[in-house]
Amino acid sequence: MLRRSLDALYWVSGLAGALALLAIGGLILVQVVLRQVGGLLPGGDDLTAFSMAACAMLPLAYAFRHGAHIRVDLLIGRLRGGARTALEAAALAVAAMMALLFAWASVDLVSDSVAFEEVAQGMLAVPLWMPQSFMAAGAVVFAIALIDDLAVLLAGGLPSYRRGGESALEKAAEEL
Repeated sequence: MLRRSLDALYWVSGLAGALALLAIGGLILVQVVLRQVGGLLPGGDDLTAFSMAACAMLPLAYAFRHGAHIRVDLLIGRLRGGARTALEAAALAVAAMMALLFAWASVDLVSDSVAFEEVAQGMLAVPLWMPQSFMAAGAVVFAIALIDDLAVLLAGGLPSYRRGGESALEKAAEEL
């Protein structure tokens, strides 16, 4: 039940990122068409920038869980057994701590924006907590994904990013 819930959370986060990417494309298309006919989309640049922030942050966990993040495993890829598990656990723990710190800072930023009623300085007076919430949500879900893989690894399982079977070294060797 927990595994299905977490996988659904990662999937929804990835889908939200994809929708943000579609929003960027749609906004740019509308702006191009309106310029051709002498029109203008007020705040279109602002909305595109907000969508870009969402597009960059929301799918982090989904991409991580599917092995799409760049991993440099020059050292870890050469190790086997307990040594690999220990080094991989240390790397995941450090990454999870950094992600948790970023998630905490992002949520704190949203909280401050709500408390101080900050508004974007562009053409649209959008409360800043709205676009910042996408960043915070993406950071929180990414931290959860890292902790999830750390727990799986410590329990003797295979982390999600290694389910493809081959290491980054093997993939690079094939490409050469």
